[in-house]
Amino acid sequence: MRQVFTSPRLENAERVAQLLRDAGIEVKLRHGRSYRGALRGDFSYRDQARTEPQPTVWVVQSEQQPQARALLREQGLLDSTRNDTGYRLPAFRSEEGDALDDPARRRAFRLKLGLLLVIVLVIGLGFFSQLRNGKSPDAARAAKASVPTLPAGMSATPDALAVAVLAGELPKRADQAICLAIDGHDPAPSLLAALPATPGQVIPLSQCPAVDVPRLSIADYQVRAGATNGAGNISLARVPQAGATPVVETYEVALSAKGWRVVELL
Repeated sequence: MRQVFTSPRLENAERVAQLLRDAGIEVKLRHGRSYRGALRGDFSYRDQARTEPQPTVWVVQSEQQPQARALLREQGLLDSTRNDTGYRLPAFRSEEGDALDDPARRRAFRLKLGLLLVIVLVIGLGFFSQLRNGKSPDAARAAKASVPTLPAGMSATPDALAVAVLAGELPKRADQAICLAIDGHDPAPSLLAALPATPGQVIPLSQCPAVDVPRLSIADYQVRAGATNGAGNISLARVPQAGATPVVETYEVALSAKGWRVVELL
């Protein structure tokens, strides 16, 4: 004798038993009405206090079990167990749906959904904050990558210091131009905007034409140990034309109330 169906509702087990009997299959109903007595009017699938066995339907003749299971499967009362090694107790599909309404599962689902919304909100706020500052995420990464890496002991040249070092070096005629580099890179737009007005051109080094245009490079700014006013040394390299040997001059610099003081070292 093999069990083929079980249900917490006696009416379901009785209907399945009658369905199998109508098909000529000999069955036995256990824990039926004689065991339970009258039907409970307050039955609920969520009733956790029940302790009595559930009604079950058994096929008396073992050779009729495949026929019984095939019939239940056709009626949608039994899922396929082709890949199973044991028996899966069938149940009405309406009973399976009740498990999905379990309060603990609903709470867990709401918690996961809430965490997902929080993550999306944080990412969105970060993205819009960068847009508000005028930078997209890609632009912010590119700007970070463009920050020059200086040798140990060297400091980035402040714009005001570069302007002071360039005094007297800027073009004085409309037909003159210089190509400029600061710390080995093109000058920042803020530096170009801070330069005094000149009739000639100040061209970033990367855009310097392949002609005999003088090249100036400010670099090697070293702040003296213990100095609180930026005092230290800085170098200015001049290249009269492409391929020529640079002429390097070193200056002593310091910041005062009147601005940067630049003195050439002999």
